[in-house]
Amino acid sequence: MSTGVLARRRTVALIGIFALVFSGLVGRMVYLQIAAGDYFADKAFRYRMRPVPIQADRGHILDRNGYPLLTNRVCESIYAEPILIKDKAAAARALSPILNMAPEELERRMSRHTFFEWLKRKVDPDVAQQVKALGITGIGLAPEKCRYYPEGELAVHVLGIANLDHQGIEGLELTYNEYLQGKNGQIQCEYTARGLPMEDGECHVLYGEPGHDLVTTIDVNLQRIIERDVERAVLETNAKRATIIVMDVKTGEILGLAQWPRYDPELGGNSDPALRRIFTVTDALNPGSIFKPITAAAGLDSGTITKDTVFNDTGCMTVEGWTICNWDRKGLGPVRIDTVMAKSSNVGFGTLGMWLGADKFYEYHSRFGLDRPTGIDLPGEATGQYRPKKQATAIDLAVQAYGQTLTATPIQMLTAIAAIANDGNLMWPHLGKAIYDHEGNLVKEIQPRVVRQVVAPEVARYVQELMVEVVETGTGKNARVAGYQVGGKTGTANKVIDGRIAPGKYIASFVGFAPYPDPQVAVLISIDEPVGAYYGGQIAAPIFGEVMGSVLAYLEAPKSTAPPPPKEHPWEPDPPKEPEPAQVPSLVNLPIPDAEKVAREAGFRLSLTGAGSYVVSQFPLPGSTAYKGGEITANLTPSPPGSREVTVPPLAGLSLYEAARTLAERGLLMEAQGSGAVYKQEPAAGARIPSGTPVKVYLRSKR
Repeated sequence: MSTGVLARRRTVALIGIFALVFSGLVGRMVYLQIAAGDYFADKAFRYRMRPVPIQADRGHILDRNGYPLLTNRVCESIYAEPILIKDKAAAARALSPILNMAPEELERRMSRHTFFEWLKRKVDPDVAQQVKALGITGIGLAPEKCRYYPEGELAVHVLGIANLDHQGIEGLELTYNEYLQGKNGQIQCEYTARGLPMEDGECHVLYGEPGHDLVTTIDVNLQRIIERDVERAVLETNAKRATIIVMDVKTGEILGLAQWPRYDPELGGNSDPALRRIFTVTDALNPGSIFKPITAAAGLDSGTITKDTVFNDTGCMTVEGWTICNWDRKGLGPVRIDTVMAKSSNVGFGTLGMWLGADKFYEYHSRFGLDRPTGIDLPGEATGQYRPKKQATAIDLAVQAYGQTLTATPIQMLTAIAAIANDGNLMWPHLGKAIYDHEGNLVKEIQPRVVRQVVAPEVARYVQELMVEVVETGTGKNARVAGYQVGGKTGTANKVIDGRIAPGKYIASFVGFAPYPDPQVAVLISIDEPVGAYYGGQIAAPIFGEVMGSVLAYLEAPKSTAPPPPKEHPWEPDPPKEPEPAQVPSLVNLPIPDAEKVAREAGFRLSLTGAGSYVVSQFPLPGSTAYKGGEITANLTPSPPGSREVTVPPLAGLSLYEAARTLAERGLLMEAQGSGAVYKQEPAAGARIPSGTPVKVYLRSKR
């Protein structure tokens, strides 16, 4: 083949190769610019967008009547855009004293090869203002949502806390986290490849989704009652801690649960973990004699005893070399179960425990749910400890029968006693009632649930009678409530620490129900390590009586028609006299001296809480009925103004009391100057302001 032909062929081949490559490049360009143009344009756009997170609103937690127990407020978080900060060391030194962080740590975060770094989350407003005043390029403030507790520490153990990322970590915040948490949003703005904001660049807001609201079974008014009394129980007895629980016996709903000591929920995870512990459900304690109604129910339901079975109580008895004695070491002689219960005879119940035998004793222990968690919707629930059935001897049965050596959590014991008050039906204890979305649509309703029938209804009703006798003629006389028949049982238990009885340390308890013969609520009080008097009948029973009296009055429970029981001995205390009912006056917006005067004239005592000079809320509520001689708790600390707007009413010509009541009815506070009648107000009538905002009123005497 000639050289010319070969050259031409090479030229053609080369042209073909170039044509093929060119066609491929053109095809690729067509693909990138036309076929996939939108995809790559969107991808490039997304690379230029810099996201700043917007935290979604976490759902509110409300009481059973819709009163807010846990909501949200806006707070600021400090962030850095490292690429925009020119002198990172200087910025770190300037921020260090304000954020209370080491400058080395701040500089380390600012030096990361990222577009966005948090420096400190959810700071106080004054801190945010100081950071803003520095004006450092690349240091910004992002609005976030913080959890806000309108009632402060009220029900804090029930509500629990969430972490900085709005994830529940304790209490109802954790249990219902999947419903309460929302879906976060973002603010996205365009930046150049050098990390600088793009002139005329686009910014987009991607809105998140708010979390659902949780309506609880808690009644905020009952919670206030028991919070006050549980604190008083600890302070008066110098105890280590205490708890009070109120349960609806027919539904298992927890109407109130209070522990002392409490903690500041605003500190979140920085608070003391020991104070955050919900020991009402996490700690199993020796119940003592409040366990005796369960043993009595087991004996009667199993047919081991009848109402007429006779016990020979000699004051002390010996079992397998161990001596069991009554609390006063006195014998009762031949007695039936009614006297054994009323006098809280250890010998009588020890005998009954041995008569039951291991099979029956452990069967009813299980029926009452004391061998497993109750399933209450709070995290960390424990269950009690007891001698395994196969190892149980006669002395184990005798001692466990009156509540020693075995343990149970307070919620287990209240649930078991509430089953007796509910004619033998054991209910599931719970705090959640319903879940709604942010538009008010029902997402889930949490229904009461019967766990099982533990004893026959007639047996449960007879044990109710026995517990009424405990209060009327037995060891629980200090728990009597004027106008009502109350059933209950005292309890005093040696405290066990590290498997051994701790000398001189006790748990005083009282558990009961009312009103008999149709119980509505059950209440348990447990006082841990009181100093001085330690018997349940001495220190827990009186507090139970006050709590139950307040609860029944609030619920407007029907009064008992039974006559008061006769006194067995002349030195016994007289039954409490029926107090005179009266309407609770309105104290809201009144200065402290005027509030004290109005309360005194109406026949009530006044207790002040918080810091301030005016009453901003009260319990019992204005217009409700309470007994003269009782206490009105007045709160002096105003909450932040609410989001609901109301119209300011005209106040000219009204007296101080009339103006206070008129503003209170609109949900507004009052700040007054002078005396006499109102002649001026700020803001003026007709203005629209948030509820909870103070209105200034000026008064002068008429001439």
